[in-house]
Amino acid sequence: MRSCLALTILLAAVGCRSTHWLRRGGSEPPPVAFSALPSPQEAVVAVNANTQRVQSLQTLGASISIPGAPSIGAEIQIERPGRLRFRAGTQLLGPELDLGANDELFWLWAARMPDSAVYFARHDQFASSRARQMLSIEPAWLIEALGLAEIDLASVIDGPHADGKDRVKLRTTLASSGMPYTRLLILHSKYAWVLEQHVYDEREQLIASARASGHEFYGLDGVSLPKRIEVQMPMAQMRFQLDVSRWGINQPLADGATLFELPRQALSNYPFVDLADPNFVPPGGSVPVQQPAPARQAQVPPEMYPQRLRGFSSPWR
Repeated sequence: MRSCLALTILLAAVGCRSTHWLRRGGSEPPPVAFSALPSPQEAVVAVNANTQRVQSLQTLGASISIPGAPSIGAEIQIERPGRLRFRAGTQLLGPELDLGANDELFWLWAARMPDSAVYFARHDQFASSRARQMLSIEPAWLIEALGLAEIDLASVIDGPHADGKDRVKLRTTLASSGMPYTRLLILHSKYAWVLEQHVYDEREQLIASARASGHEFYGLDGVSLPKRIEVQMPMAQMRFQLDVSRWGINQPLADGATLFELPRQALSNYPFVDLADPNFVPPGGSVPVQQPAPARQAQVPPEMYPQRLRGFSSPWR
């Protein structure tokens, strides 16, 4: 269940049906952020300035692919700081995934998940639930992985240091669902682009990585964003690549009034399952131990592996 939810969180990118596709950008060179190795404060200010210029973000054409599988169309819509909507599918097969989050809760649905249930949870309840052990990192991390990272100056614990040609690195703490994580950031030494992010748990195990490339500067908004994002979760043996034709920045979002609401009507044919319910049991699983040993990692028994997702690696691996 853990890997399925993690894949569902990461296997998506959601787009936009906005009519403002003619918005200009990318023709201007990006501004220089650093002329020398930055101080911690200079690095934080430069990264945050780029992110804070974005109130909303949406794809204007995007696809997701996994090694050995064909790509599928995808969309992503974001309203900072933590509202997002991910949908993916094909014209032939229809919707395959719907994931979202608002200020109160998040949800996820995938056509190929067991029972095709709509899993949801309130943020405050999920943080202390047993289901928290199934997800290695909060869904909101994907917003940062798309190029909208933010850094609290007080969270910087090491760096910046030079890290080869055109790269500097720094390490920060990162709180996610009440868990103490650390994060390694690789920045462009001149433009302050976030080139890589690596998140580690309290045992220094890598749980999530994002690599961004193909950055484009949108001069009207003063924002640089990547056009390719590669996300990996080593413990789940999973990775995917998001390719974005173009970003729409600070433009009206289609269905803005209901976009970030739990889609009860649209998914009314499926059961809704609260992940934070103390009685929640993963499909095919058994009631978990009340207080699992912290040193052990939750294991997924073989009988819980569903059939392979069409065109994708099994979300349980």
